Amino acid sequence: MTDLLLCDLAPYRYSTRTRKVAAAMSERLDTVEAITLARVGRVGMEDVPGSTLIDGVRVKQLPTRRLDDNRTFVASIRNILFVYVPALILLRREVARTQAGTIFVGHVSLFWIGLAHQRKWASRVVISGRERPGAVRTKGSLATWFSRIEPALLRYFSRRHKFAVVAVCESHAEQFRELGVEEVVVVRNVPSASFVQRFSTPPGGDELIVALVGSLYPGRGIEALIRAVVIAQSRGARVRLNITGHAGESYLDSLRALIEQLEARPFVALLGPCSPKDVALRYQEAHVGTALYEATDKANDSLSNKLFESVVSGRPVIAGNLPENSKVIASHNIGWTSAVTPDSLSDLLTVLARDIESVRQKASHCYQVGQQHFVWEREVSRLESIMP
Repeated sequence: MTDLLLCDLAPYRYSTRTRKVAAAMSERLDTVEAITLARVGRVGMEDVPGSTLIDGVRVKQLPTRRLDDNRTFVASIRNILFVYVPALILLRREVARTQAGTIFVGHVSLFWIGLAHQRKWASRVVISGRERPGAVRTKGSLATWFSRIEPALLRYFSRRHKFAVVAVCESHAEQFRELGVEEVVVVRNVPSASFVQRFSTPPGGDELIVALVGSLYPGRGIEALIRAVVIAQSRGARVRLNITGHAGESYLDSLRALIEQLEARPFVALLGPCSPKDVALRYQEAHVGTALYEATDKANDSLSNKLFESVVSGRPVIAGNLPENSKVIASHNIGWTSAVTPDSLSDLLTVLARDIESVRQKASHCYQVGQQHFVWEREVSRLESIMP
């Protein structure tokens, strides 16, 4: 019997939270397995189907058809019927075949797979609550469809089944408890100790370099940041933006078109994706990182791992002025918050570019704070109360 089974939608290397839980638990459990889809979403997250061993975890990625990445109602229906329904049936079947003492479900939308496993194997179910329950409202996203009924489902099933939820911050945890979930722990999505090996001095020169790293999709403030850089440049502030990450082809085309329209190619670069081991380097090549999730979607107030990645890499962060972001940034003095609009961001970028030395001076402080407060190996110890 497997000690711990994990399942998630995204391919294993993109399922950041699930992958880190698996890696941490594999150090103290005999057998840890993970089952995921090989392709998911409109941002180009895909990997090779099949089985492999990664960091002591037996990983199986299930074949998945390619999505229609248009954000239309027809595309969503097509994706549900011809991509996700077959893929989820296959995922449920593979999970059900695997006897395990505990199953970790990487996304709330897969809760029914966890409960089915519990019925068959009497397993303990732990669900990763990555966003505020019922808060996703991204246009054209299937996650939005599920999010609308998520609170009612959680309230109903928490009265009939015993399961635990892992939230990313305390305000989310309180909402899960209000929906009837009795066991809720908070584990922030901070990087592993191996994420960055050493401190790196910020770049020299008088040009402020800003890094945006991660999956690229609407709601991350990318368009607002590009426009803000253009405005700052027009004011005489020297600012460069480096964008790293996967994106759906249609969305990537829209970003390229915006950059061309604004004549921003000399100072805005779309660098494409990078491997996970190079993420910290992309931050360290800049003076400041970003975690600019827009307030239009309440699920974005979820203490993004992008905030922590920037700080642990030794770079201050510019984050959207959402309550959870503002709280952690103010308490540790690790960056700045701003409304995610071109005007507000350009004002902040102009100030920072004209006092770039003070930005550099924050780097070592951020690195020390990150090493002291934002390390996964310490954070994940909170799972011991609900995991085997």
